[in-house]
Amino acid sequence: MARRTKVGKQRSGMLRTAERLGINRGLFGGSKGWFYVGTGLWTLRTVRRMAERKSEILVTEELRPGQRLVIANGRTTLDQAPAQEPNGSGRRRRRHRR
Repeated sequence: MARRTKVGKQRSGMLRTAERLGINRGLFGGSKGWFYVGTGLWTLRTVRRMAERKSEILVTEELRPGQRLVIANGRTTLDQAPAQEPNGSGRRRRRHRR
């Protein structure tokens, strides 16, 4: 029993076959119609491939406590967090006992 392919895969195969036939019969066979079919399908496939979104991992670093990740101007850098000032850095109030 033959395996069945999904409709999307089959359609892609038919377009690829039409593209191949168009370029072969157009360039090497001298048919303008097939040439237009082949170049049109090749252009469509190329534009689709260039337009599809691809996730790209640029940096993988483990952050330790106290480190931060700064993203600016398209560059990522690891930087130590600035030292925190103690709370109530001014004068402290003293409680008077009565």
